[in-house]
Amino acid sequence: MNWLEGVRIALGSLRSHKLRTFLTLLGNIVGTMSVIAVVSLIYGADQYARQVVLDEGTDVFTITRVNPVEFLTDFDAFLESLNNPNLTLEDRDYLTERMELARVVGASLSGRANLRAGPSSYRGATVRGKTEDYALLEDIPLALGRHLNRHDILASRQVAVIGWEIARDLFPRLSDPIGKEFKIGNLHFTVLGVAQDRGTVLGSNRNQFVVIPITSYLKIFGSDESIDIKVAASDLHFMADAQDEATFWLRVRHRLRPLERNDFAIQTADQLLNIWGGISSAIYGALVPLVGISLVVGGIVLMNIMLVSVTERTREVGVRKALGANRMAILWQFLIEAIILSMVGGVTGIGIGFFLAGIIALLSPLNFAIAGWSIGLGLGVTFVIGVVFGTYPAWRAAGLDPVEALRYE
Repeated sequence: MNWLEGVRIALGSLRSHKLRTFLTLLGNIVGTMSVIAVVSLIYGADQYARQVVLDEGTDVFTITRVNPVEFLTDFDAFLESLNNPNLTLEDRDYLTERMELARVVGASLSGRANLRAGPSSYRGATVRGKTEDYALLEDIPLALGRHLNRHDILASRQVAVIGWEIARDLFPRLSDPIGKEFKIGNLHFTVLGVAQDRGTVLGSNRNQFVVIPITSYLKIFGSDESIDIKVAASDLHFMADAQDEATFWLRVRHRLRPLERNDFAIQTADQLLNIWGGISSAIYGALVPLVGISLVVGGIVLMNIMLVSVTERTREVGVRKALGANRMAILWQFLIEAIILSMVGGVTGIGIGFFLAGIIALLSPLNFAIAGWSIGLGLGVTFVIGVVFGTYPAWRAAGLDPVEALRYE
């Protein structure tokens, strides 16, 4: 029997038992769907984390009061760092004056606030307080207007650069909102620039932000918040040296003795990616095998249904053998049927899995992405399940004695 004839016979058998076929497919659909959805969400989060790091550049490191990564790597050190003093704009200015291996030394803060312009409003926008050099530390191309400058920072001017979506929602009837006013909380701000539409990265909208002078930010949200100091090395090859230089000068400014620990933390892109890589690997290692158990259950259901099918079609097998079908032809017929059942369930599960991951990403802060290798993995696993769990029923059918099979009722 060639494989096309085996497929034709298998499809005919499956069509004649629609309910049983559906229930058999259900196990594989649920198992594959679960694996694909989990892989897509984890892969999406991984891609998003890497994109965020790349947006700031691999030559940029951040000096913070507390390193949140230590919460996962060294909890005692994290608790001790909570006593660190706040970093201030004076710290940033001190580093700017003294560092020789830094191309740019900037400062930033971030919070959320509601915006309003006339009858239009925007809830929960990300408000970022920045120094004038933020455009050199991250990629924010402008569609209209200009970026903040040194005078805006020194004078604590109430001006802002807004994201494309903020501009669209606050000023829906204007093609050029430059010079127009809107409110952050109870304070009026004037639009200086509008960023280009940056789209979304793996479901995360990058147009929902407002950039204001960091001095104005401190007036709105309070001056007792610790700033983040961002440093871009003059050359990627001097990253380690630039970090050492920043550490030295900040220790001098904070008057730390030689054996005293740093009262600040330095975060780099490599550190963040390594930490996230470990976390995502652990999640993969725990969740994928866990949801993969449902695939094994689906395979067991498949084998049980195929055994029932062999029992029901014992007489058919006897007739085929009496007409000259050999053992291999019978085995092939039932094995093809099991593989088709498994593959149809797998393909359906892959589609539903991606759809489910998209729905979860739409209704939550999670991101998802379609990984090509996950499609291959899903198809490969379902094929193996069809072969493994279909072999025994097929072998059993092929081993039936034709005389006994013909006598079977």
